[in-house]
Amino acid sequence: MKLSEFFTRVKVHYDLEHTVREDPEVVVQIKLPYSTMGGQPTVPVKSLQMGFDWDHGKFILIPEENLTPSDRDFAEQMRKMQDDSGWVKLENHKLKQEIKNLKKQLKAQNE
Repeated sequence: MKLSEFFTRVKVHYDLEHTVREDPEVVVQIKLPYSTMGGQPTVPVKSLQMGFDWDHGKFILIPEENLTPSDRDFAEQMRKMQDDSGWVKLENHKLKQEIKNLKKQLKAQNE
């Protein structure tokens, strides 16, 4: 995205939001390698600057927290762990139900 397009989009949203609501916080969306509930994970923007030297020609948003690129293998591992934990919870629930049923059967036999 070029700075001119960024500015145009910000201006449109600012004009719409500023007249209707309070001033919205500027944040950067964080893409996590697993599912979450609720709002999108974000990090607030602390500052911004025009790039210089090797970063000449870039408009840089500086987040309040350090962000690092995630390793694709790590992301896949996190997704797999989340999927596996879901199956483990389901199996655990089934086993607890089976134990409950067996206890009822034992109690019925002992009576």
